[in-house]
Amino acid sequence: MEQRRLSRIEVFVFKAPWPAFGGLEISGSSRCGILKLTCKAGYSLAQGLLCEDDTEFDLMKWSGFLRTIRHCRLDEAIEIVRCLSPEWEQTQQEMVQTALLDLQAKLQGKVLSAHIQTESRLHVAAAGNGSSPGRIYYKPSGSLLHQRSWPELDTAELIDKSIAYYSIL
Repeated sequence: MEQRRLSRIEVFVFKAPWPAFGGLEISGSSRCGILKLTCKAGYSLAQGLLCEDDTEFDLMKWSGFLRTIRHCRLDEAIEIVRCLSPEWEQTQQEMVQTALLDLQAKLQGKVLSAHIQTESRLHVAAAGNGSSPGRIYYKPSGSLLHQRSWPELDTAELIDKSIAYYSIL
């Protein structure tokens, strides 16, 4: 179980969405972020819009909610997020839920479909109820495990290209 305990939480801030994720459209003064959750068994990433006007953005204040899952086992963190997320901003909820579910899927040998280049209409029809899309998981064949459709993101590269960085150990 110690393999599934969160050992590091990191937030990287950028002036534009990270190209590997895509999908976000922002204005020039907006800031995007990548949330990286790490445990001994692996890591996961989620991207989201952190703020629409960077003149009032405080990364430490925005990231404070992440302390509630610090050093938790993955299942504990998922439960904490489920209970506390109504108190958080929508972007905070979405980013941490996506990262936790992605990490859970990876540790089960599955891949979260958000990383797969799929037609949006198919994703919603297959996974959602029309108003809020769900998540599709699939277990890739052995040949697909080595051919990922997204690049591995190096922490050093993320730090180098970010305009702000916050880490919780």
